[in-house]
Amino acid sequence: MNYAVVTVLAIGAILWILGALKQRRRRGPFAPSKKKLSMQKQSCSYCRRKVNPKELSFYSAPAHGKVIGVCKACKPQAERQSLLRL
Repeated sequence: MNYAVVTVLAIGAILWILGALKQRRRRGPFAPSKKKLSMQKQSCSYCRRKVNPKELSFYSAPAHGKVIGVCKACKPQAERQSLLRL
């Protein structure tokens, strides 16, 4: 009777491991985690408002030597300063 219980538990563990491996193969080894799927918001360099990164326009600031992200509301301000768009 003890052998039957051990056998059933071993088969269950093997099936559980195979299911986990199959699910991992389906996602791929370099698939983004569920946390990264929800896009994190970035802040505008001028007004510091958090926006979706796809809504930012990126410019190079020659005086500072860095890249700045500008939202739609602050975009005219960056163009007035004649920043180079990336």
